[in-house]
Amino acid sequence: MLKRITSLLVLSTFLMSQVVSGQDQTASTNTSDSSAVIHSVTREVLLDMVVRDRHHHAVTDIRPEEIEVYEDGVKQKINAFHNIGGAEQLKTEQELEANTAPVAPTNVASAPAAKTPAPNKAAPKNTASHSQNRLAQLNFVSIVFAQISPLNMPFAHEAVQEFLKSDNLPNTYVTVYSLTHQLEMVQPYTSDKAVLAKAVDAAAKGIRLGGLDINAQAASGANSNVQAVASNLLADPNLGVGQATAVKNAALAPMSSIAIDPLWMRNAASQDVSITLGNALLTQADLVKGIRFSDSLSNGMSNMDALHAMVHSQERLPGRKVVLYLADGLMFPVNRRDVVDQLISYSNRSGVSFYTVDTRGLSVDDAITKSLAEQERTASESSVSKIEPRTAVFEDDDVQLSAVSNDQMALRELAEATGGFAVANTNQIADPMQRVMEDIRTHYELAYAPTSNVYDGHFRKIEVRITRPHVTVQTRSGYYALPDLGGDQVQPYEMAALQALNANPAPVTFPYEISLVRFKPSADAVKYEAAFEIPVSSLSVLTDDKTGKAHLQVSLFALVRNSNGDIIGKISRDLSREMTIADVQQLSADHIVYAEPMQLPSGNYTIDSAVTDGISKKTTVKHVSVSVDAGKDLGLSSVEVVRRFMPLNGPRNPDDPFQLASARVLPTFTDSAASGKPVALYFVVYPAKLTPAEDPKVTLEVMRDGKEVGRQPLTLPKPDADGSIPVLMQISPSPGKCDIVISAQQGTLAAQSTLSMKIE
Repeated sequence: MLKRITSLLVLSTFLMSQVVSGQDQTASTNTSDSSAVIHSVTREVLLDMVVRDRHHHAVTDIRPEEIEVYEDGVKQKINAFHNIGGAEQLKTEQELEANTAPVAPTNVASAPAAKTPAPNKAAPKNTASHSQNRLAQLNFVSIVFAQISPLNMPFAHEAVQEFLKSDNLPNTYVTVYSLTHQLEMVQPYTSDKAVLAKAVDAAAKGIRLGGLDINAQAASGANSNVQAVASNLLADPNLGVGQATAVKNAALAPMSSIAIDPLWMRNAASQDVSITLGNALLTQADLVKGIRFSDSLSNGMSNMDALHAMVHSQERLPGRKVVLYLADGLMFPVNRRDVVDQLISYSNRSGVSFYTVDTRGLSVDDAITKSLAEQERTASESSVSKIEPRTAVFEDDDVQLSAVSNDQMALRELAEATGGFAVANTNQIADPMQRVMEDIRTHYELAYAPTSNVYDGHFRKIEVRITRPHVTVQTRSGYYALPDLGGDQVQPYEMAALQALNANPAPVTFPYEISLVRFKPSADAVKYEAAFEIPVSSLSVLTDDKTGKAHLQVSLFALVRNSNGDIIGKISRDLSREMTIADVQQLSADHIVYAEPMQLPSGNYTIDSAVTDGISKKTTVKHVSVSVDAGKDLGLSSVEVVRRFMPLNGPRNPDDPFQLASARVLPTFTDSAASGKPVALYFVVYPAKLTPAEDPKVTLEVMRDGKEVGRQPLTLPKPDADGSIPVLMQISPSPGKCDIVISAQQGTLAAQSTLSMKIE
């Protein structure tokens, strides 16, 4: 089973070619057709719904016969409808908490998100068991301190404190994030108010509390072990149907296996792994790992990317899921309405509601004045010319800028389109925060199966009508009708890639490379990085004369298939690159590189990839195959040519094998080099743990045109803390076809990697 760990995005001058390595990897271009068939299935739409009277009080006695649901104007049949009453629920939860001895503290660490299907929270109460009712009433709240000025931070701090004071928190778990140039976790899920108060203070002051503790690391390692063992068992052709079902169930719900894993049990402070906290425990490390290297090409994660990652991390959690987003407004990206719509649709399909707070509080400034000024200027300029004569700004440019200039309206749209509400233009924060908690704990849940099973990517508008007069309904606005693929819902930008993968012949409209780089082996799997490289010169560039900026957009997509053709993983990323118009010519020789690590058990795999130019809408398809041989005690990574070194902006990340103590190695996947210049090489040795201990011996062999021209033993540096040995070296090969062979020997164990280059 493919395990997504982190993602890395780099823009540097790279020359890409296929990396050829030895022993346990065989990578090659595969031109055979491989269709990515999309299956349309009937699935329920779940809606959280809040009903209020004219005085904004929650209405708690709505009957099913008073509700009508329409999708694109077509009435839908409601399959389930029930009320989650806040007062009744709170009393029940308090009784349960008083009568149930806690298994562990409620401070929840983070672990990788397992693919545990969320329970049908819309099931009728009379058909659900006691434990199912309690599980369906779980509440998960993510508090995000976004871009807030120092003057407004006390108001944001007060708002969150009022929210925490508004109710007790049994069965309501809260996590705290800080979002500046990137998303950072301040506090994992917990219901401990004292811990949350400390985290809120830290976030308001810009202080980091140290991130994830040892429990998160233990759970992460234990979960990886469960998934790898399950993959190996499922690969056995002799496994019975009943046994295979049991293994799949264990992989989908790994908490019981994690609880008895030696790595987890050795830590005396292990956290609660009960069903109450299990999904929360599994959900956040996937988010945290996914954002470690997701700094965009503009040196930071955009709000849309950060919020999309947050929604993804909560997609499979049960119960009510809420994001409390506090910021000095929200700026939608200009000319990228598709990104905004995708975030809203994804949130609605995942059952995540946003409640937004404008931390500027009560202001004498009219929030719409800026937009009106933009519109007035546009109208004035267009009355005399389609182009403003002094700056050569097109009328459409001003229209687009005015459309996203109201950052308070953006906060309101995000909230109201996902079933929440916005708090703005007020300094009285206590009552709105009480309403937020009331919405979380007092709401209706309904489910319906859409009458249309055509998933063609268009937006389906949802409308809920109530026959009772003088009440208002607060719910989601709609979703994109997209199919499922390998258990995951397809994103809108992935549709072009899927259509290209299904085309025959496969389109090839511009060049790019996809390579698999081998790293650390283990008993059950081998760590790889799937690396895309796209020449900037092959992409269309959209320029903005007013701002002096140029914009390009590219979508990367890949499906990982096992030898049976089953989809076991997906790589997907929509990237934007902004540069100055003056730099377009210089950067035309540049390359966009995106790498995503994965762990693959032994077996044969095919990666079907597609890259789409977001401006020209052209797509190119490639297929790469790899044979993985796990279970090696002595490991040797692929040999990579070093382009240059990039200083680290923070502490070294042990999950990134290209990071050294103070710099990151930027490789170049090239098959040629100029003669007379030294070639820098990088690889990593992973020694085996032998008894008695014995150090590995590594030898460099250089062959030219098939004949050995040099052999030399290498002196290895001291191992890193994890036991691995990164090696940097230089060679000066003569002209011709050069084969570089790195051989490692440790006792009776051996490993080898090769790299072929043409020296010109």
